[in-house]
Amino acid sequence: MIAGDDFLFTLHQFILSTLCLFFVYFAWRDQAAQTYDRLEHVSLKIICPLLIGVFIGLFMLFLYEWGKSGVILPLGFALLITLSIFDPKYAVSFFIFLLISRPWEFLKDQMMDGMPRDIFILCFLSFISHKIIRKRFYFQWNTVSAFVLFFAIWTFFSIIPSPQIVDGLINYDEVFIKGIIVYFLIVNVVDKKEFIHPIQSALVLGITEKAIMSFYNSFFLGKVADGDRLMSVGILENSNDIAAIMILVIPFTLAFLKGITSSAIKYALGFIIFSFYFYLIWQSKSRGAILGIGTLVVSWLWLKARDKKVATLIVVVGMGISLGVMSLIQRNAEDVEGSTSNRKIYWIAALNMGIRNPLLGVGYRGYHLNLIRYTDGNIGTEGQVKTAHSTWLLALAETGLVGFVFYLGIWIFSLKSAWAMRFDHPEFILAILSYGTAITFLSHTYMLYPYILLGLAVASGQFYMKTKENTPTIGLHAALIAKGLQ
Repeated sequence: MIAGDDFLFTLHQFILSTLCLFFVYFAWRDQAAQTYDRLEHVSLKIICPLLIGVFIGLFMLFLYEWGKSGVILPLGFALLITLSIFDPKYAVSFFIFLLISRPWEFLKDQMMDGMPRDIFILCFLSFISHKIIRKRFYFQWNTVSAFVLFFAIWTFFSIIPSPQIVDGLINYDEVFIKGIIVYFLIVNVVDKKEFIHPIQSALVLGITEKAIMSFYNSFFLGKVADGDRLMSVGILENSNDIAAIMILVIPFTLAFLKGITSSAIKYALGFIIFSFYFYLIWQSKSRGAILGIGTLVVSWLWLKARDKKVATLIVVVGMGISLGVMSLIQRNAEDVEGSTSNRKIYWIAALNMGIRNPLLGVGYRGYHLNLIRYTDGNIGTEGQVKTAHSTWLLALAETGLVGFVFYLGIWIFSLKSAWAMRFDHPEFILAILSYGTAITFLSHTYMLYPYILLGLAVASGQFYMKTKENTPTIGLHAALIAKGLQ
């Protein structure tokens, strides 16, 4: 039986059930539109009984392990694993959902503890086996993928001269490499533009679950960080981190409303969703997150503005308002002053590390170990937990100028891909700009979330550009006219 907080358990079951509904809908829609990835020489009459047998077997296994907690969790995991076997896009999406949701942090059970490893193996086997069965012995490759690979390799090399080589290798394997693997899985699994939807739904639902947990944890249980700041659960307990990923998911959540035909309902839901996230981000009292929200709103208004002079004015005024709003955050003056002072110390130290060690930096996980050497003994007031407080400067400090160029290249070319889709799919560029602003003040260099976002942007951009190139101008105009008449 799974033991854990009753509300968190119920919430996870609800979100998991919603994910199942999304996946079943996407599978049905692919079948109806015949956009699914066909298996040649294999009939659905053979596949369906096999998958049903797998589902029943998994359901009985999970019911035996978790039965006293109800049937929803066994049903959900059995269905999602069965769909993962059926199609690798569901395997990757389910894996991403679990890495974000992290149910093993609040549901205590031996089988649940092994889920991240087991689902990764399932995801990898599903991906490889489908490649072999379909005889597609190739991988999607592009400029961003090259920069991601080079950055991963360079980061690995940076560990070698580190005095904490064992700790660095363990953390590299347990934390950083997951993001790299997820990026390559997303880019290579998305063979058609429709295949991006399950991954987006997994991202949205996973972060939505974390957002609701934060609300419950802080406002019902009264668990808050210093200064009465919003506090979540597990690895995203930190106020700044949870606020940053909520900014990331807002554009993708709002993008799901595109299919609603009623403008009144669509705008009402959009207002509710944005207000909910804005309230939580405001309660996090994260100045970087507030700037991220400002960037999101300003970027959206800029895209909507037809007159570029007006658009430029919007940017200037909007960012000025964002800076003004930051002064309204009710935080202890001593806390704000200390935070500002610490950031100055850590940023200058990070610059010194990168400039003095241009080849490999101070090594992966080497920032906090070398901090005292680059600050003349003044290491701030954050106790044992010290970081660069900037995604970009952390890359510079720990991987040197070379690694920094690789990391910056990942974002620049991903931004280029998102820019090409800015009018038809603005969610990508809005997410990159707003989240990129927020993590300028946070150390997300090696975390999972940037690589999910960048993988989504690059994978979508690949097929968006192909569609544009293959669409005749006359046909495109006809399609736009038809769309306007509907």
